[in-house]
Amino acid sequence: MKLQSRTRGIDAFPLTGGKWRDRLAPARTLSDLFEKRWMEGAVPLALALLLSLLFVFFTPVGPADTPIIMDEVSEKGLLAIGLTVVLVCGGIDLSIGSMVGLTAIGAMVASRAWDWPMAVVAPGAVVFGALLGSVNGYFIAYRKMRPFITTLVTLVAFGGAAAALQSAFSFELSMPKPDIVWDFLGEGSIALIPTGWFFFGCVLIAVHVGLTRSRWGWWVAAVGSDRRSARRNGIPVDRVTFFVYVLSGALAGLAALLTSARVGRTDPDVGQGWEIIALTAVVLGGVSLKGGRGSVLRATVGIIVVQVIQQATVALRLEGSYYTVILATALLVFAVLDLQWGKYRQRTADKLKIDPGRITLGPLVDVTEPGTVWTINNRTTDAPPIGLGKIEGAEDCAVDPEGNVYCGDRRGWVWRFRADNPDEGEIFARTGGFPLGHGWDRDGQLLVAVGGMGIYRISPDGESEPIATKVKRSRFSLLDDSALRAVDDLDVAPDGSIYVSDFSTRTNAAEYLVELVESRANGRVVRIDPDGGTEVVVSNSVFPNGICTAHDGQSILIASTGLCRVDRLWIAGPKQGQLEPVLENLPGNPDNLNRSSDGNYWLPFVSMRTPMSDLLNRYPAVRRRMTKEVPLDSWVVPQLNVSCVMKFNDRGEVLQVLWDSSLANYPMVTAVKERAGQLYLCGVSNNRIGRLALDPSEVGTIDPAAVPGLIVPGRSMVEVQR
Repeated sequence: MKLQSRTRGIDAFPLTGGKWRDRLAPARTLSDLFEKRWMEGAVPLALALLLSLLFVFFTPVGPADTPIIMDEVSEKGLLAIGLTVVLVCGGIDLSIGSMVGLTAIGAMVASRAWDWPMAVVAPGAVVFGALLGSVNGYFIAYRKMRPFITTLVTLVAFGGAAAALQSAFSFELSMPKPDIVWDFLGEGSIALIPTGWFFFGCVLIAVHVGLTRSRWGWWVAAVGSDRRSARRNGIPVDRVTFFVYVLSGALAGLAALLTSARVGRTDPDVGQGWEIIALTAVVLGGVSLKGGRGSVLRATVGIIVVQVIQQATVALRLEGSYYTVILATALLVFAVLDLQWGKYRQRTADKLKIDPGRITLGPLVDVTEPGTVWTINNRTTDAPPIGLGKIEGAEDCAVDPEGNVYCGDRRGWVWRFRADNPDEGEIFARTGGFPLGHGWDRDGQLLVAVGGMGIYRISPDGESEPIATKVKRSRFSLLDDSALRAVDDLDVAPDGSIYVSDFSTRTNAAEYLVELVESRANGRVVRIDPDGGTEVVVSNSVFPNGICTAHDGQSILIASTGLCRVDRLWIAGPKQGQLEPVLENLPGNPDNLNRSSDGNYWLPFVSMRTPMSDLLNRYPAVRRRMTKEVPLDSWVVPQLNVSCVMKFNDRGEVLQVLWDSSLANYPMVTAVKERAGQLYLCGVSNNRIGRLALDPSEVGTIDPAAVPGLIVPGRSMVEVQR
């Protein structure tokens, strides 16, 4: 079968035999959508937009009202932006409306009564608003007062101060004083954009970038999510809290300046009730009242919705009380909706995450039938153990020319067992992940595929160095598939490139049972160039779980655990870029495969197919129900712990099969490495590595650990160190 090459490598999905609709996973796609951060406020925001459209279609509001709406949005939107930052930080600010009133009157008094120049009044209004915000910030951040009570008190205090200023300077405030700066702020434009709109747009972009792309924004979200954890991680919680209130006050001061300039007057009622308008807007925009999440862009949409509603009530000539009732009702409904959506969104996403696909395999081979190549035997039963009781799950190993064995275990360690003392091992390196596939590069240094991390090179002194941890993200993928999170095997090609099987772009290496049950084309094969560049050479593969460079050096063999087959990818020669079958319809699920010294290949089976597992493969709905209602350790999967190893040739002929009939010593074999007449048996669930002496007639002249086609043979770790 010749498969088409695409931008993400060869598309291996046709190997499943499925139709185009089998590529779709609607439940899983919905789960991916629900887990997106921007989906946190998606439902409230969508309903808010719907509410706005209803008012547009069923009221006299039209395009002619746009300038009026945008004037209000540019001023009250500044309050919504400031309140959004405060809410994301886990607080609340009820005093922003009073700040607007006090700052607006203060600016008018400074200009008309005290004759201050506008060059001082304009920035002074913003600074004065920041000072008012700092009052809230001081009491909340440093005196540990509750935000609701504190800002409720300052709401009254700032409102009273505004009324006092109005009373003291009522005559001066009533006398107009023409000023070019006031005219510019109220009626001017910048690049043909009204001044108020321009300032609002600049603030919106700056705060959005700061909140989503800066350390400060991460700190704000962290404080709002969990103050205790934020403090333990070194975030200056008090300082962050203080300055978000300062920012809220500064934006209230700017809103007051723009409002005063536009209307040309002020009174204590300016800003009254604006805190409710801003709060309604941010809730309609999907900003969480619980803190930790929110977007100023969504808050802007919310304030537009609020202003459309306000303009609709004006166009219908309704009393102001109607507008207040509508806002109160919307605030109540959307606050409840926000709590419910936040509660059930992640729960629903988790339920939909596993969406099994349909796999149809060929007839099941009966391995229990006597007199066949598959007849069960005890060839591996008495293989002497290495590292007995020390190793916890060696998925694979590598053996140097001196006979020293290197293997990983689930604790993240790489062990070294010396040839002269195989019972006493030493921790050679610590990777921090789950060491799975092992191999040697052209210089004789150890390569390890570390589950959850990527491909690492380990120097002779045990220091690990990352070679590749990610690839370029797929253009249209909802899920970030750039990380090499489930790499499990690797091998080196003659040109020094490393070919890696990454069995899933969705799950980690420890979740292999999920991948086995889901049976979807989530895997890929990645090539790592000698310079560290990465490229996906095979995509949409079902559980690729083994990589081996063929003896000819012009192709690699790929074991598909999910499809029970082995395929050959030509990487050089006239067939370069073609994928063709080598073994199909195997009786079990193959794992890491490797070369043998006689020009053939060793292939272990991590599990064997059963009639029940084959039947379930054809019914994804049953498997989906099973994953929801049955604990993971009770899932029906192919029969694990079978201790089966086979040898095959390039023509796909099965030459011999080795078993541990007792299942006592090597119940699971996930990798087989041959070196110097010895066969090393690894198992991800075993507490040892087996070393089986092969019959001399089975041993050839090829070094299986050497890179095929390489003129200079790889050196040992000892030689590299010297």
